[in-house]
Amino acid sequence: MKFRVPGSMVVLAGLLAFPVGAQAAQIKMGDVDIAISTTVSAGASMRVSEQSCEFISVFNGGCLAPGGTDYDVNSDDGNVNVERGEFISTPVKVISEADFKWDKYGFFVRGKAFYDYVGDQELGNGSGKYGPILAGGSQRRPLEDEFRGDDARNLQGRSFDLLDAFAYTNFLVADMPATVRIGRQAVNWGESLFIPGGVSAYLPLDVSALVRPGVELKEVFLPQNSIFASIGLPANLTFEAQYVFEWEESVLPACGSFFSPSDAAAAGCRYALSGGEVYDLGGGQSYSPTAFIPRGRDQRADDQGQFGFALRYYADWLNKGTELSAYFVNFHSKLPVGTFTASTPTATTAALQAFCNPAVPGALSSPSCTTAAPGLTDDAGRPVSFGQGIFAEAAGDNKNLIVQYPEDIEMFGWSFNTTIPIIGDATALSGELAYYPDMPFQLDTGEILGADIENFGYTPGPGEPDYYQGPAVAPGSVIPGYRETEALHGQIYTLSTLTPSDPIVKALDGDLLILVGNVGFQYLPDASGNRYAIPRSSETSANPGTAATFGDNCIRLGTCTINPVYASTFSWGYRLLAQMQYNSVFGTPYTLSPQIIWSHDVSGYSAGPIGPGFVEGKKAVTLGVTASYLDQYRLSIDYTNNFGAKYRNGSYDKDFVSMTASYAF
Repeated sequence: MKFRVPGSMVVLAGLLAFPVGAQAAQIKMGDVDIAISTTVSAGASMRVSEQSCEFISVFNGGCLAPGGTDYDVNSDDGNVNVERGEFISTPVKVISEADFKWDKYGFFVRGKAFYDYVGDQELGNGSGKYGPILAGGSQRRPLEDEFRGDDARNLQGRSFDLLDAFAYTNFLVADMPATVRIGRQAVNWGESLFIPGGVSAYLPLDVSALVRPGVELKEVFLPQNSIFASIGLPANLTFEAQYVFEWEESVLPACGSFFSPSDAAAAGCRYALSGGEVYDLGGGQSYSPTAFIPRGRDQRADDQGQFGFALRYYADWLNKGTELSAYFVNFHSKLPVGTFTASTPTATTAALQAFCNPAVPGALSSPSCTTAAPGLTDDAGRPVSFGQGIFAEAAGDNKNLIVQYPEDIEMFGWSFNTTIPIIGDATALSGELAYYPDMPFQLDTGEILGADIENFGYTPGPGEPDYYQGPAVAPGSVIPGYRETEALHGQIYTLSTLTPSDPIVKALDGDLLILVGNVGFQYLPDASGNRYAIPRSSETSANPGTAATFGDNCIRLGTCTINPVYASTFSWGYRLLAQMQYNSVFGTPYTLSPQIIWSHDVSGYSAGPIGPGFVEGKKAVTLGVTASYLDQYRLSIDYTNNFGAKYRNGSYDKDFVSMTASYAF
């Protein structure tokens, strides 16, 4: 059984070139000043690369990769549902905000509404090139079915959301300036730019909005009900504090949508599978394979217990002015960890164990367990071994998929920002470190299911590592899907602006060149011997018995060799952006801004879900151009090409084009 939950998921292109609103409308009603601004946009994104059968499971008509591996049936719905030349998303959106001010008091409110015809009416419907192979044709993977309900369809197709809504006041305390805000707000600390998992990892993100065309920054960081206070102290110090009294999880791309990396743990997903795929029988009925694992109730975090403090010092003596900050935050994870309940032996599994004897150490990797069981096949018609059959039967009878949100994660952070004269007139230089004494990281599926192996009485053979490294779990209880360890996340970035006096800008006949560089890392000092999940790590295991039972089918057949790889002790990558601005193009009031974005995960594999998400060798490049008129009308088009790290890069065959038109007033 292969199952992967999403790791850190921030699309670089989505964080760049956010629309800049026009001057807000100013209204005065007596002593109350009101500023109102609204942005209306329409966008569309389209897949421009062919689906690769290597990234679609054999149960959905995919093919084996050259090494003989089969793609995970729990990770391919989004790929099945969108073919080359088809729309991914077509949102029409309105974002409006108002700021009311009276004397030293104020109230700010922001809301968003969108409708996506493709997401609401087309995505996942009808037939396509790929789909369940037993359906009498290639059915696409619906966002809703007998088991999933309509949560995913609603998330992808339409929404009306209250974003920020908070009251605030500014006042003096012993001649020291103070601010208090209470209500729905996003308090963003740290200096992270394009690379996630740092100081601001305590914030929930709307990743579903992030991957839609025309996204704005104000949509990405989700507000939480909280109270925030800040006071300016003597000696260039500022103290800030926040307390959150309503937990909010991050919103992931809808189950079955193009950018969803999981068909089990994403928003609207209701099951995990092994040995087959769900497909529509008509009349509101659906077929499901033997190992159909329904999603149980999520283990959501508590609303209380999240708080943080920040202390800032402006060092006017350091490099002509540098802000130094320190942070402490106690928070609950906003990203999910996937796991299962422990299986319970049944009469059927006991009968199969007569052939796959748990009394023999190392039996799961021996021929007695890896031999095909007569009459047992998966939905692709492939023989199923005695070992595979035992746990598939048990999973189909009494196992549940559980999504967990770990609580009380402590973060100690430090950051700085300053300017240095290295490129152009000045370059902004910022950086941060985030230290987590006990960061909960997602375990590999094989490690989680190792608890079942031990519960069924199996023991490793001589020289084999343990099936499961955690504490014993009683049948029916939830197997912890994560393990805690020390983690250090860091990044540094530069932002340079070059004016027409610069030789490069002058040579390109431009008006302004913006250059951004961002490099980050994850360091896990105790990662040696870990079994933290990375993309496709579940296709094999450090234990050969686990690999033969829950890994890729080619391992049991001996037709492939996959070395077990888990999260690295050190992983790093970088992001680059260059944008040129041309004002008054062709003598008109239009500004034209071509840009290029480069993303490269250089070395190592990051643990998650909270982390930078590096996958060694993974690359992406985005080319785009934006035309704006008086900062009110904007038209943009971008092309993103994903490549590198083919085996572990789930976006490898997902190149796309995005277009957006917006009007701000």
